[in-house]
Amino acid sequence: MVTKRILATITALAAVLVLAACGGGAEPTPTPTKTPAAQELPATPTPTLAPVSVEPAPAQEQSAAQPADTPAPAPTPVIEKIARVTADQLNIRSTPSTDGTIVKLALTGETYTVLGQSDDGQWLELAENGNALGWAAAEFMTVEERVVEAPAGQPSGGEQTAEQPAQAPAGGFTGSFAPATMSSPDYGAQVFVWWREEIRDRDLDLMKEGGFNWIKQSFSWESIEGAGRGQYDWSIADKVVTHANERGLKILARLSLDPDKQGFWAGAPPASGDAFAEYAGALASRYNCQPGAIGCIQAFQIWNEPNLAREWGGKRPNPAEYAEFLGKAYRAIKAANPNAIVISAGMAPTGDNSDIAMPDDLFYDQMYQAMGGNSNG
Repeated sequence: MVTKRILATITALAAVLVLAACGGGAEPTPTPTKTPAAQELPATPTPTLAPVSVEPAPAQEQSAAQPADTPAPAPTPVIEKIARVTADQLNIRSTPSTDGTIVKLALTGETYTVLGQSDDGQWLELAENGNALGWAAAEFMTVEERVVEAPAGQPSGGEQTAEQPAQAPAGGFTGSFAPATMSSPDYGAQVFVWWREEIRDRDLDLMKEGGFNWIKQSFSWESIEGAGRGQYDWSIADKVVTHANERGLKILARLSLDPDKQGFWAGAPPASGDAFAEYAGALASRYNCQPGAIGCIQAFQIWNEPNLAREWGGKRPNPAEYAEFLGKAYRAIKAANPNAIVISAGMAPTGDNSDIAMPDDLFYDQMYQAMGGNSNG
């Protein structure tokens, strides 16, 4: 009787195991129940387990388990050392010795890239515009470090990418430019640092220390484009602009021509209006205040004292002609830098109304009429 009960129990247990193994659910295979060692039971056939179908995980679950892509390393900035001349004049020599041949006379405020120094630290090897120049005494220079971005498309330590910022031209200003805005009140003054390179930085520093935000500097047409139409010499302009930018000074550039200049290829106004507009546009394009630009000129004054015959090609001052001249330059500048401020020329204070001069109030009135009563032309 006992044996029959045990067999019935075992049969029922086997049936449970078979049903569990054949179930369609996602349950794991059950662990077999251990049989007490003291009981000798008839051998029970090992249940046949149905194969469990394991479906692959959805694609997005698999991808979630994958390690994230390693981001490309950021471009490594390049640090370069810049030496600024502090002496009034400094000889740059071919070797780190006073016996070396003088290759250039450097003036106060000029800056050069430092390539290295002598073993005793007394001499610095200098470069200009990417070209090795020579050696100069370290005691007459101050050295500062400047961060230079990795060249576009060639980040250090990573693959080339097309999204790297373009590198600023050699010698350009690398900071952020002051915006072309004016507060009320705002202050500025005329400076004369075009030809006087030896006092350029001194005067710009005095302007900054005096609390001025603006400087007005003449950018003489004949010295920039004097060689011929489209042949520009930016060597002086680059230094004037970048040295002012470095001090956070905003620039009002007076664009004009020396009235005593003889034989200038473009002639005098108003006939030179188209050529002058090209010059103004080239200047505004080079110093357009955008990232990567050589520098920033925030405002432009078009010509000087056109109410005098000596400033208007020896002709009787003509407000309508000047309005047309101004409009051409305005459009060229705005095409290169839409944010630039463009203003008319300052007039000479005079009460004479003749072939050689026109009173400034009368000139402005007739100029306004020539512009159709619209101050924007």
